[in-house]
Amino acid sequence: MKKLILILITLTTLTNVSYASYPVTESLQTEIIENATILNTPESSLYMILGFFVGFFSWFLLLLPLLLLFVPNKSFRIGIISGFLVMLILLVFFLGGIGFGSVMGG
Repeated sequence: MKKLILILITLTTLTNVSYASYPVTESLQTEIIENATILNTPESSLYMILGFFVGFFSWFLLLLPLLLLFVPNKSFRIGIISGFLVMLILLVFFLGGIGFGSVMGG
């Protein structure tokens, strides 16, 4: 019990006495940076096509590539979503056709 109290007193003393190793200023400085977006650049088209294929083939990789939706490139994210939705529509039509064919006796 004495060791625990000694450790607590030591930690409390060290936290109150420790200082930063870098200069700390008293004034608050803020900087505002505005992001400029450039539309219709070749890079955005390329990223959109790449994202489409990533989203399209994400069904075969157990949906793990959908974690790439957190990439900050907007064109890439749009491509992933569109590829995912196209593949979803194709799967619904394919699986719906199989189910409808078996119901009709085919």
